[in-house]
Formats: sequence, structure tokens, C-alpha cells
Amino acid sequence: MVGGDPVVIQGDDAAKGCPQMTKTRCVGVQAFGHRDMEARGSAAKERVEFTLFTFGTVKDASTLVKDLAEHERRKSAENGEPAKPVTVGAGADETEAMQDGDHVEVVMRTGEVVAHLYASDTKLGNVTYAAKAQIARVKSVSNGVNPDR
Repeated sequence: MVGGDPVVIQGDDAAKGCPQMTKTRCVGVQAFGHRDMEARGSAAKERVEFTLFTFGTVKDASTLVKDLAEHERRKSAENGEPAKPVTVGAGADETEAMQDGDHVEVVMRTGEVVAHLYASDTKLGNVTYAAKAQIARVKSVSNGVNPDR
């Protein structure tokens, strides 16, 4: 996988940008960041996007998990057949996951951090692997450890 540079938005810009990006209220958001990755090679179409949101409280983070997952379910239903729930065991405190054709959405919370993973043209096992890796990175940072060490 290769990806673009991560984008990080903080403070007032995060408070304004989060609702525009997620179509939710984003109460208490402190910052968010986004990075997309694609499979190497001209024939591969696999794509994964990661967005992380930080909040001041678990309650606010949990609200985004529910609101964002509901928004994605509604959006899927409006575009045709509703997304079906899938199981993605990533070790998060809270997880909502759904699949719509070749697209998978996973919204996870660990503490005050919400991770939104969007994947297309890849197997559910690969999505689970990416979700586990993302949650492991969030937990490392939360414990003061650089996950890239």
C-alpha cells in the first residue's frame, strides 16, 4: 500500500470541518486527521482511507461512533441496497461495521479517539487487519509510545 501525506486539522478548524466531513454534530471534537492508501500496481484497485477524531470525553467520542455509523447506513440505503452489518474484531472499545457491495465502513472507538476506516475493492479479512493495526497504533499513542519506533 502507498498513500498520500496525512492531513491534520485542529481546534476551531476541526470543530467546523468535522460536521462538514461526517454530516454529524461532532460535539467536543478537538482534532481530526485523514490519510488514504492504495494498493501498489496498476491492476490493483484496493483502497483504504483512515480518519481519526479526538475528543475530550468518551461520551462525545461514543456519540460520533453512533452518529457516523447511522449516517453511513442511511447513505447506503439512499444509494440502493442498505449496507449489511459485518463483524470486524479489532480490539476497540466500541465498533460499528457494515458492508455495501465492495465497500466496507468501520467506525471504532478506543477511549476518546474515534477511527473511521473506509475500504473498497478488498477482502473483509484485509479490512479487519487494517482495523486491528489502526487500533494498535491508537493504543500505542494513548500510552505515550511512538507506534513507528
